[in-house]
Amino acid sequence: MSGPRKTRKALLTKGIAITALLGVAGFFTLTSPWAWSLIHPSRDVADSGPADLKNGRDVFVASDCATCHATPNQPDHLKLGGGRVLDTEFGKFRMPNISSDPKDGIGGWTLAQFTRAVREGVGPAKFLPDGQNLYPSFPYTSYQRLSANDVRDMFAFMKTLPAVAGKVPDHELKFPYNIRRGIGVWRLAFLDGKPLDDNAAQAGKTGAPLSQADLVARGRYLVEGAGHCAECHSPRNFMGVIADAKRYGGGQAPDGKSFFPNISQHDTGINFWAEASIVSYLKTGISPLGKTAGGDMAEVIANTKQLPDRDLKAIAAYLKTLPGVDNPAPGQPSPNYTAKVVTIPVQKNEVPLPTSTAADIAKSPVLFTTATKPLYLDQAAMRDATKSSGKLLGAAKLMVEERQGDRIKVRLDGWQPEGVTSVVYAARGKRIVAAVLDEDAIAKVERGAFETDKDSGARWAQVKASIWIDSAGLNVKQENLWQFSSNLLSSSCSTCHSLNTPEHFTANQWIGTLGAMRRYTSLSNDEYRLLLAYVQNHAKDMGGHH
Repeated sequence: MSGPRKTRKALLTKGIAITALLGVAGFFTLTSPWAWSLIHPSRDVADSGPADLKNGRDVFVASDCATCHATPNQPDHLKLGGGRVLDTEFGKFRMPNISSDPKDGIGGWTLAQFTRAVREGVGPAKFLPDGQNLYPSFPYTSYQRLSANDVRDMFAFMKTLPAVAGKVPDHELKFPYNIRRGIGVWRLAFLDGKPLDDNAAQAGKTGAPLSQADLVARGRYLVEGAGHCAECHSPRNFMGVIADAKRYGGGQAPDGKSFFPNISQHDTGINFWAEASIVSYLKTGISPLGKTAGGDMAEVIANTKQLPDRDLKAIAAYLKTLPGVDNPAPGQPSPNYTAKVVTIPVQKNEVPLPTSTAADIAKSPVLFTTATKPLYLDQAAMRDATKSSGKLLGAAKLMVEERQGDRIKVRLDGWQPEGVTSVVYAARGKRIVAAVLDEDAIAKVERGAFETDKDSGARWAQVKASIWIDSAGLNVKQENLWQFSSNLLSSSCSTCHSLNTPEHFTANQWIGTLGAMRRYTSLSNDEYRLLLAYVQNHAKDMGGHH
C-alpha cells in the first residue's frame, strides 16, 4: 500500500507545483504591459521633423510637470529632481527625478520610452523586457490624450533643462498597492489609450483666427489632456477611478483633509463664472469673489499664467460646456431655488481640544500644551492662581523634570531676539510664541550666547527656564495637535477661501494673514492659538523644525 500512497502524494505535489507555476505565469502574463498593448491599437507617431521647443514648453507648462517634480525647498521650478511626497489613502507616493540627468533622471530615455510612459503608463524596466508599470498617481490617464508631436516637443524641451543628480526613494504603499506589477490589471481595466475624437490637438496651432467650435476643441484638448483637470476636480471610487457621473464635480484631496472644488456648470460649481472670469483666474489666481488661489491651485496658476492667452480662452470656452454636477462642497449648503430668504446659521466648532489621558501624561517625558495655561516658578505658588509668573501658549513643547502628584516641573526651551526678554519663541528667527513671562520669570531664564539669524540679520539667543504647571490641558504627542489644527484649517477657512496649505506663507507672514481673517471665524482663543502654531510650524521657511 505504501507504493500507491507515495505515487498519489507525488502526483498531488506535482499538481500543486504545476498549478502554482501556472498561477505565477498567468499573473505575469495578465499584468504585463505587453498584454495591454496587444489589445489596444497603435497610436500616432511623431513627425520626422525637428521638435518645436516653444510648443514643448507650452505643453510642459500646461501639463503642470514642475508642480510635482521640481526639487523641493529650492526656488528654480525647472530643476526636476523630484522628491515631493503625495500622501494618500494608498500610501506615500514619491515624485521621481525627471530631469535630464542620464543616471538618476530620464536623460538616458529614448523618445519612444518617454512616449510610452506618458501615454501608456509604462516606464523602462531594469530586469523584465516588457517594462515597468507606473502608478496612476502619474496622470497618464489624462496624458494619454496627447498627440505624439506634442509629447516629442515636450520631451525635447525637458532635455534642455538642468540635469539634477539624486535618485528618489521608492514609494511607501500599503499592501496590495505596493505590488507594482499588479497595476497591469488596473491598466487593462481602466486605461483606454484613445486620443480625443476631434482635431483638438491641432486646433489653434496655425495662428489663424479660431471658430468657437475650434476654440472649444482646443480647450477640451488642454483640459482633458495636458491640464489633467479632472484628476483633481472629480470624485473617485475605491479603485481610484474617476466617477464619470460626477466628473468635474469636485472631490476629496489625497490627504483626506481638504476638498477640490466643483468646476462644472452648476450652481454648486462655477456656473456663475463668465469665460472672462475664468481667463482672469488662470492668469491672476483671483476668483470673481475675490478669493486668492491657495495650496495646489496656487501652483497650478503659476503654470497657467505662462500659457498663451488663446489657450486660456480655449480652456474657459470648454469649461463652460461641461454638464452641471450637483455636488456641494462638504459643509456647504445646497443652492436655494425658492423665493424665501434663508439665513445660513453660524457653524460653531464644538470639537474639544485634543488632550491626553491622565495616565499617558503621568508617564510621558515630553508634553505639549493644548491651551493657554499659567506657569509658576515654584510649587508653592501654585496654591494661588494670581501668583502665576506668566503663561504658556498652545503647542509649547515641555520636557518633564519632576512630578509631584498632578503638579509637574518642566523645562521650556526656546529663543529670544536681542532686546526682548518677556517672550519665548519656539524657533530662531520665527515669531512662534511659546510663552509670555513676567519680571520674576524673566530673572530665572538661562540665556546662551547670541547668534545672528542669516535671514533677518537679527541676533537671537537660545534660552531655557524651569517652571511648574498643572497636568490639565496637555497632550503627549505633537502630531495630535497638528491633526486637530489641520482639521480646523480646513473647516474654518475653506468656507470662503481656496484653501492655502501652511507652506504657502512663511512663519512670520502667517501671523498677519491668519489674524486678519480671525474675525470672520467662530474660533475660541485657544483654537486660534493652536491653528496659528500649526501653520507657523509647517510654514515654507521652517525647514523641518516642526
